Amino acid sequence: MSNKYGKYLAKNDGPQRGLCFLLHVFALFLIEFFSFFFLSQTKSLTDAQLWPLAFGGLWSLILGGIVYLLPGRLSRIGFGIVYFASLVYAGFQTGYYVLFSEMMWLSELRYASEGADYADALLGHPIGWWLGLAALIVLGVLLVWKYPMKKKHWAKRLVAVILAAVAGYYAYNLPETFYAQDKDVKYSGSDYGRSQSVQAAYENMFNPHRLYQICGLYQTLCKDVYTHYIFPLTPNHAMEQAKAEAQIDAYFNAQPEAGDNAMTGLLKGKNVVLVLMESMDDWMIGEHTPTISRLMEEGIQFTRFYTPAFGGIRTFNTEFCINTGSYLSSQGGYAFDYVTNRYGQSLAHQLREEGYSAKTFHYNTPTFYSRGEFSPAMGYEEYVCYEDYVEETDEKARRNILYDDLFLFEDEELNAEFFREGKPTLNFIITRSAHLSYKYNEVLSYWGLKKYPEYKGLTGNEETDCAYLKAKLVDDLFARLLTELEEKGQLQNTVIVGVTDHYTYGYKDMASLYALSGVKEDILLERVPWFIWSPGLEAQRVDKVVNTADVLPTLLNLLDVDSEYDYMGKDAFDEDYEGFVPFSNGGWIYGDIAYDGSTKEYISISGKEQTISAGLQAEMASKVQEFIRINNLILDTDYYR
Repeated sequence: MSNKYGKYLAKNDGPQRGLCFLLHVFALFLIEFFSFFFLSQTKSLTDAQLWPLAFGGLWSLILGGIVYLLPGRLSRIGFGIVYFASLVYAGFQTGYYVLFSEMMWLSELRYASEGADYADALLGHPIGWWLGLAALIVLGVLLVWKYPMKKKHWAKRLVAVILAAVAGYYAYNLPETFYAQDKDVKYSGSDYGRSQSVQAAYENMFNPHRLYQICGLYQTLCKDVYTHYIFPLTPNHAMEQAKAEAQIDAYFNAQPEAGDNAMTGLLKGKNVVLVLMESMDDWMIGEHTPTISRLMEEGIQFTRFYTPAFGGIRTFNTEFCINTGSYLSSQGGYAFDYVTNRYGQSLAHQLREEGYSAKTFHYNTPTFYSRGEFSPAMGYEEYVCYEDYVEETDEKARRNILYDDLFLFEDEELNAEFFREGKPTLNFIITRSAHLSYKYNEVLSYWGLKKYPEYKGLTGNEETDCAYLKAKLVDDLFARLLTELEEKGQLQNTVIVGVTDHYTYGYKDMASLYALSGVKEDILLERVPWFIWSPGLEAQRVDKVVNTADVLPTLLNLLDVDSEYDYMGKDAFDEDYEGFVPFSNGGWIYGDIAYDGSTKEYISISGKEQTISAGLQAEMASKVQEFIRINNLILDTDYYR
């Protein structure tokens, strides 16, 4: 090497540039490793469970190589953008997973602002999550600050191009290598096979966490962006839509038709009060909820009702499903993206065709979860917001709106909106009282303790005290509802439907939560209350396994509404329907058996040892896969239009 050339290298691109390149690649890989630590749900690692790290290494080389090719200052800016954008994405995904045992699609991150009021739930995250996130932030700041600005020699640029190209080739083709494990999967007549199928999970993208388990954080994000933002802009998208509608038709045509049964028309023509009981877990029902307990004992009680999570928001997922008969898409998509869909099959639309008047009642603003738009889309005449009935200067009344579901009956104008005359009514109430968090100093708990101070220290566990306190507040709503109905002379002609949106996921002491719920596995926590009550209705327990999508067909049957539409769920009283619960990660519950799609474990719900045949495993996995796929297609194609 000539002295002149050696001086050039020392000035422009010494060995430290190569070391910095490797350090930057390693830093990007650390983000993948941080994510892997919190997103991998396993007791012992196998080769297959290390796939996310393999893809993370490839993408670190791809991104590091691309950034390295940029000139001078642009390279520094590019690295900063790539690194911190990846870190923010990893922080959202791991933080969400710690709380919900699920990941989000990119579009669902838009819900983050609507969950800001409950940000204190982050305080319960593991200290390791906070320390890891902080360490990665510090590392990123140091790397951007010390990023070398010298020119890069063409030879090292060439090496970066080769490394990025080779890594890109393997990142694109590696999934097909992993499909080899699917040779042992019996598809049982379905192209979508079992939930264990790598190909189905990777190509159909039915669940973000299942996709992550195959290809890691970076490639999950890449597929998310292409599938949900780029592909819909291509000509092939319209062709796919037409194909999807034909597949939905075929799915429904293959389903057995449900005829009338002993419960058909039992509640025909009655006013309907549908109450979405926010966070009212099954273990919260008892001595602290005397009214709800009585309604459940005297009415129809569904003892094995589960609310699986679809989409990125638990409450609105259940709200949407009990009204439309479909879950939110497991493939992501902002719920508001579907507000222009037509929901002629919905409960409100169907009852309004029967001559009903239908309205939604809630304390929160119409913009929250876009309810002001969605309620009319789902057939309700109006979304009634309590805040609209209070003068801005009336601070006491405003506090009551925020803290007390009873405000619906406390205000004379609101009362008149609820008890409309001239038509049978459907009133959909969304409660708030039992929402997280479960701490004495949380605003709702603090307010509730002023009303019922005896709940502080009641059980020796702060979270349990607050949960029982909030359950009492919800019970107060039902007690007041019964009183109002009786005073208005409408009790005998009204049916009350109480259904919970999700379990108490804001409860942090998991050991206590398992004990209170009487279960040992996460998937079984999803069992929550659903009951139907009306004066004179014969008390009965329905022990069949049912899911959220079954609520609407069941209500339509009881009300003797002959809908022309097909639904994803079934009438719970249909003797030919055995009942099951599909989960968006490929899990399911059927009879006494549960399959956890995250842990890949089979669970005996009763605790008795059972032999789960390969045939049943394949049949149920195929059934769930098809359910998820068709449910997603219904929303994406606006099928009910």
